[in-house]
Amino acid sequence: MARTFPAVVVNGILESGKTTFIRDSLRNGDFGDIGKVLILSQEEGIEEYEEDDLESYNAVAYVFSSPEEFTVEKINQLIKEYKPRAVFFEMNAMWDQENLKFPPYILVEQSFTIIDATTFKTYFNNMRQKFVDMVRASDVVILNRCVENSEMAGYKRSLKLINQGAVYLTLDDKGNNVSFAEDLPYKLGDEMSISDDDFGIFYIDTFDNPSRYDGKIVEFDCMSVTSKRLPKNTFVAGRLAMTCCANDIQLIGHLCSYKGPISIRENGWIKLKTKVHYSFEYEGAEPQIVLELLSFKEIPEIENPVVSLAN
Repeated sequence: MARTFPAVVVNGILESGKTTFIRDSLRNGDFGDIGKVLILSQEEGIEEYEEDDLESYNAVAYVFSSPEEFTVEKINQLIKEYKPRAVFFEMNAMWDQENLKFPPYILVEQSFTIIDATTFKTYFNNMRQKFVDMVRASDVVILNRCVENSEMAGYKRSLKLINQGAVYLTLDDKGNNVSFAEDLPYKLGDEMSISDDDFGIFYIDTFDNPSRYDGKIVEFDCMSVTSKRLPKNTFVAGRLAMTCCANDIQLIGHLCSYKGPISIRENGWIKLKTKVHYSFEYEGAEPQIVLELLSFKEIPEIENPVVSLAN
C-alpha cells in the first residue's frame, strides 16, 4: 500500500473513558468529515460502539479478541476491506505493547492517554510502569472525572514529571475543564526557600505558573551538572527524578548562569541562591527558564538525593 493512513492512538486503563473519548471526537466532526474512519480496538469495555452511531459518524469498529490477533497482516486485511481515510487505535494497557506492530504506512499523528482520576491513585501505585510507558509516549494526557481538591494537583504534577512536553487536560465527569486549588508546601514570596522534599513540586510549578517565580529569589539544594555542550558560564541546577523504578531515572532542573571565574564541581552538591528569569524565543512559545546565580556553597549529598513521584 503506497499511501499513508493518518492514525490516532488512544491509551488508557480499562474503563478510563477511551471509548467515550473516541465517540465524542467523531460526534464533534473532528474526523468523520474526511471520509470513513476505522476504529481498531484492543478491548471491549462497558461502553460500546453502537452500529447506528457508527453509521452516523461515518465510522466502523473492529474489536481484536487477543494480542495474537493484532498483527500487521490482520490490520492490512481490515484496511483493505473497509477502505478508511483515517484510523483510531484504542489500546489495551494490559497487553504487551512493545511486541505489537503497526503496518509501516500507518502514520500516528497524535497519541492520547485517558486517565480516570477516581482510580488513578490505586492504579498508579500498583501499575506505575504502565502509566510511565503510556504517558511518556503521549502528546495529550486527559485526566477525567476529576473533582476539585488539592490531591488532583498532585496527580497532575506526578504525570508531568514523566512527560513535560505533553499537553495535560483535567476534566470533570461532564467533560468541563477543572482547575485545582493548589496547596503548595512552601510559602510564595519575593524570596522563597524550597525544601529537599519539595523540589519536584517547585520544578513543575515553575512551568505551570511563571508569574509566581519571575524575578523572585529562590534558595534550594541541588546537584550541579556541568557539560561542554552547555553555554559558557552555565550549569544545570537540578536533581535526579525516579519516574518508575531505579532503572528509570532522569535529570530534572534548570539552566543556571553565573559571572566571574568561579569553579562549579561536576555532579557536586550545592546550596544555591538564585534569581529566576523567564524568556520567550517567540510569541506563543514555551517560556525558557534561566536561573541567575547569586551565591552558592558546597554541601554533602542530601539524605534523599532522588526525587520520587508522589504516591
